[in-house]
Amino acid sequence: MTNRLLPVLLLLLALSLCACSRDKDTVAGTYAAKNGDTEITLNLKENGTGTWSTDLDEIQFKWSVRKDGRLWLHTREGGVIQGRIMDDNITLALPGVPDLLFTQQQ
Repeated sequence: MTNRLLPVLLLLLALSLCACSRDKDTVAGTYAAKNGDTEITLNLKENGTGTWSTDLDEIQFKWSVRKDGRLWLHTREGGVIQGRIMDDNITLALPGVPDLLFTQQQ
């Protein structure tokens, strides 16, 4: 009996792990955050490109969602900024600054 049950349990485990990760279609959109007086807009396009915009600058990057559900922003210089996706929010960890909470804009 356990020999027949094992494949079913493995399939259920695999399906539950797939359901946890988000894909580009559900993450793509415009997000906003504030760091002191600076407003930051994060625009994630469905094609995997994006922009980081402030009043003074606009930076282009590529982005991806990892299998573990983390968001990676790939800079032109080869660096990676990692983020966490939680519902309609993205939290990005940047060196030397408190974590930035981006909220999806409608």
